[in-house]
Amino acid sequence: MIIAKKFQKAIVVVLLSAVTIFSFWHVVQYNFVNFDDPGFVTNNDHVKSGISLETIKWSFESTDKANWHPLTWISHALDCTLFGLDAGYHHATNLLLHLLSSVLLFLILNRMTKALWQSAFIALVFAVHPLHVESVAWITERKDVLSGLFWMLTIGAYTEYRFTLKTKWYWFAVAAFALGLLAKPMLITLPFVLVLLDIWPFARLTVPASVPPNKANKNQVKLLGSLREKIPFFVLAGASSVVTYLVQRQAGATNQLTGVVFSDRIANAVVSYAEYIWKTIVPNALAVFYPYPGGFPLWEVCGSAFVLVFMTMVVWRQRVRQPYLLVGWLWFLGTLVPVIGIVQTGLQAMADRFMYLPMIGLLIMIAWGVPAFVHHRKISNDILRGAFVLIVLLLIFGTRAQVSSWENNRTLFEHALAVTSDNFLAHNNLGADLADSGKHTEAIPHFHEALRIKPDYIPARHNLGRSLLALGEFHEAIDNYEWMFTNGWNDPKLLALVGRLLNGEGRVKEAINHFVEAIRLDPQDFDSRCRLAVLYSQQGRFEEAKNQCMIILKLEPRNSDAHDVMGIIAARQHQNDEAIKEFLEAIRCDSTNATAYNDLGIFYDRLANTAAAMEMYRSAVRVNARYDNAQFNLGNALAKEGQFGEAEIHWLETISLNPAFVDARVNLGKLYTMQMKFDSASFQLREALRMDSTNVQAHFNYGNLLAKEGKFSEAERQFTETVRLAPDFEAARIALQQIPSK
Repeated sequence: MIIAKKFQKAIVVVLLSAVTIFSFWHVVQYNFVNFDDPGFVTNNDHVKSGISLETIKWSFESTDKANWHPLTWISHALDCTLFGLDAGYHHATNLLLHLLSSVLLFLILNRMTKALWQSAFIALVFAVHPLHVESVAWITERKDVLSGLFWMLTIGAYTEYRFTLKTKWYWFAVAAFALGLLAKPMLITLPFVLVLLDIWPFARLTVPASVPPNKANKNQVKLLGSLREKIPFFVLAGASSVVTYLVQRQAGATNQLTGVVFSDRIANAVVSYAEYIWKTIVPNALAVFYPYPGGFPLWEVCGSAFVLVFMTMVVWRQRVRQPYLLVGWLWFLGTLVPVIGIVQTGLQAMADRFMYLPMIGLLIMIAWGVPAFVHHRKISNDILRGAFVLIVLLLIFGTRAQVSSWENNRTLFEHALAVTSDNFLAHNNLGADLADSGKHTEAIPHFHEALRIKPDYIPARHNLGRSLLALGEFHEAIDNYEWMFTNGWNDPKLLALVGRLLNGEGRVKEAINHFVEAIRLDPQDFDSRCRLAVLYSQQGRFEEAKNQCMIILKLEPRNSDAHDVMGIIAARQHQNDEAIKEFLEAIRCDSTNATAYNDLGIFYDRLANTAAAMEMYRSAVRVNARYDNAQFNLGNALAKEGQFGEAEIHWLETISLNPAFVDARVNLGKLYTMQMKFDSASFQLREALRMDSTNVQAHFNYGNLLAKEGKFSEAERQFTETVRLAPDFEAARIALQQIPSK
């Protein structure tokens, strides 16, 4: 009989492993997603560098992502050491951890209760429930499955301690709990669960009218005794709570919903509890993100509160005859407390991942409560077994369907939009995926929709600006970024970007202010110092310009960019020998500095040394073929030498690299007009004017094209606009006078 039971346990473990792998296997074919995965893995230099003493030290010091979970960081870094950025293996690690937790859950429950089939039911449902897809399929949620494994190890060690009373198992449980907290602080509720286990199944905790006194159990204690026994656990939980709160407050995670009043948070918590119960029973309409609602109907809050109060009354009344109901219910309620939203630490109303461990409480109620009900009603056990098989099968296929939504960013967020409403995050992340694919025109409506729903959502503003830039809509992009700055977003890199944009728009004073602010926030931003020095030199503020370069060269004497800018400053002061010396020093310090070659080429161009200029432009393109300005300047130098065929190639390459490079389009339009390629000329000039309606040369060249085509009325409008924009443009005045009268 003993052998038979062992054989049954082995069968359950094999079955459990098989169905878990079958349900989740497709995740190993999926990639990272753009929701938190970049911050946790793909764009995190510390994690990508792999395991090292430096990475481990950073893991314990880091407060990235508004949390303190060093063991999770180390886990991700270990994956990068072993597998690089092959997402399939990172997914496989999540799946393996979930599988181990599921098997341990079965073995521990069976050890506690000696109820093999109830334990098997709980473990199988835990393993393949669709609510757990998020924790397994989302690489970012490594902290769920990793902390879950230590949760199981803690309870397993505590169980051995209860059966053997060997202190080594007690301290093993404490150690496992400590490691679990280092993976995810949500485990702070575990000490309370250990107290619940003393009520059932260990039947050692006596509470009023709960467990009848058991003279055979000499280890029975009262509540205070059980709590006292767990002091090391509570100390660790308290320390973790304090650290987590301080980290989240420092990162501003607790301020993301400051506009939500406390009463609304309570309402959300009540409704969320009821929603979690419903999604456990009927796991449909699951999404990666559930937006925080604007409010709840009174009937929904009252109905949810009634369910919670009614269930609490029922399990309390049954605490003597069916203590597992009380334990399961309090397990569910208690373990959700840190993430139920009373203290809000995010933008979500609820999340599937939050049910990874709390679900076990509800499953305990079902696994022992339903058979008791069936036995009382004298319903056939065959019906119960059939229902068990049917439920597991439905969950397996529900999980496989939910897993498929995690295939890529597009499927993930399109699914979220299909099952939720007003989901600003899903719109933003779907738009970001489209933008990453170069589909900026399709992405922009999603960003606008995200901002319609949540006007203060910074990531959507940022992404909208990025797509607008890609489409050449510089004015609107700058407006979005400026909104971010006026609303407290002080990112030095973004400030520097807007500084570059403003400079391109000719708004030099504003550009200077942005670079100054970027440097104030990040004094080591040498690129901004160089750009600021160039602008100062344009204004004749040469000493201030040199000072910025000297700050850099004091720290990095071989900084090629700083020497390059010193060359620009000298050139503006007509110190030609000094300029050439600095440009050549920049190239000597870094022979791959395409900007230095290009700037030296511009300097030679001003000296009318076209051959030397062309040589420098060619060098710039050689070391960086994707440098649009060098491609453009090389095209100009070739055109001066009458080599129009080569010039066209480089101007086209300029536009390929930067579709918003208006001057390249203007030059092509002029060239095509000369070559009588009117359609091509018209396209380039119209695109130039679409991007910059104030470009004088574009209006003038387009007028010449239209005149050659005999479209004199349209040509007249272009010449008139040219004169309006540049009253001293004599060639435009002459062209306007030469338009045939009607």
